[in-house]
Amino acid sequence: MHWNRKHLSVFEFRVEKNGITPSMPQELLFELNGARVTPHIATFGGTSYQIANIGSVHVVRRKKYNPLAVIIFVLGLCILGAGIVKSHMTELMEEYSSMAATGVAVMVASVLLQLIWPRRVYVLVLRTSSGEVDAVMSRNKEFVFNVQKAVEQAFVVRARQPPGSEA
Repeated sequence: MHWNRKHLSVFEFRVEKNGITPSMPQELLFELNGARVTPHIATFGGTSYQIANIGSVHVVRRKKYNPLAVIIFVLGLCILGAGIVKSHMTELMEEYSSMAATGVAVMVASVLLQLIWPRRVYVLVLRTSSGEVDAVMSRNKEFVFNVQKAVEQAFVVRARQPPGSEA
């Protein structure tokens, strides 16, 4: 391992028969929030992928459950359950039917809230020989698209390198 005295994060590696000596630098293309991309390796969280093994990369937007909608749904379910239990315990169905109806209304409102205001996340999907992998997931759209651009830039850098120049 060798520090090239220019960039603190650029190290050079080359394996020879008699050991490790300085070679071509691992140019850092992107590093932020646990995502690191060089022309040869992409690391997301604790998982590393060889750029050569990535066939394609794309970003998808997915909807997730809105936590507020889930809490409201559970609250409505509790109101409905309490209305049903109380009506069976007292055998006064009419008295607690409005409570059960309120519970159902709250549950319907939570479903509508989920449809109108879902939580959106952006996912960087890598297509590898073993299938598609969700590599990065974030609510920050710009971050995920920047990681995608860095991986695509790594494809270009690798394509320009002569064969056999890999670390």
